[in-house]
Order: sequence, then structure tokens, then C-alpha cells
Amino acid sequence: MAQRILVVDDETSVCHLLKEVLAAEHYQVATAGTVEDALGELAKEAFDLAIVDLLLPELNGLVLAEAIRMLDPRTPVILMTAYGTPTFETVATHPAISHYLHKPFNIDRLLELVQQSLPAEKAAP
Repeated sequence: MAQRILVVDDETSVCHLLKEVLAAEHYQVATAGTVEDALGELAKEAFDLAIVDLLLPELNGLVLAEAIRMLDPRTPVILMTAYGTPTFETVATHPAISHYLHKPFNIDRLLELVQQSLPAEKAAP
């Protein structure tokens, strides 16, 4: 069974890119452009990993990451941002965050973080 990844970003081009890249690696991918849509996806099914943008329209991604971890503390969250400030570096060390990634990102680095975030027995071949 393929691992399930939720991608949350208000930029549809980022969601589309990540969905294509991750699907090519044999992951099942759902996308959401808002926190509300993400919570709807989380209500429908469990995910093995979430990739969340920090700056979302209605709430920041850290709040969503905390909600994801409250629903299932085993779900790792990769936080993304285009704003690499010292404040972000502090936010990225929050216990709800497994890894962080700066935009624009290198696809190989993204895939490396995805594999690091998933449990060894669940990582894609």
C-alpha cells in the first residue's frame, strides 16, 4: 500500500508540482490550498506525512502542523517557506515540525526529507 502524503500550500503551482513529483515516486498525494481544506482531507483519511507551507491565508502552517500532530502524534510534518528568516529558523524547531524546507527547493532535497520523515518500513523503494 502506498504511503499517503498531504500537501498544503495556497499556491496551486506548488501543490501541482509536489503532487506530480511525489506520485512519480509512488506516493499517494492529496493537496489542499487552505487550512479548512486540509482539515477536511484529514477528516477523511490518515496521512503518513504532511508537507505544509508556513504562510497560509487564514492561519499559519505551524497552527495546522500542531492540529495534524494532535490528530495523530506519529504524523511527521515538513514545514515549507519562501521566507528564510531567523524567526523561521526558531519556528522550524517547534516540536510539531519534523523538518523544514526553504522555497524554492531542490527536488532531490525534498525527496530526501520525505524519506527521512517516513518510518523505514513505510518509505518508498
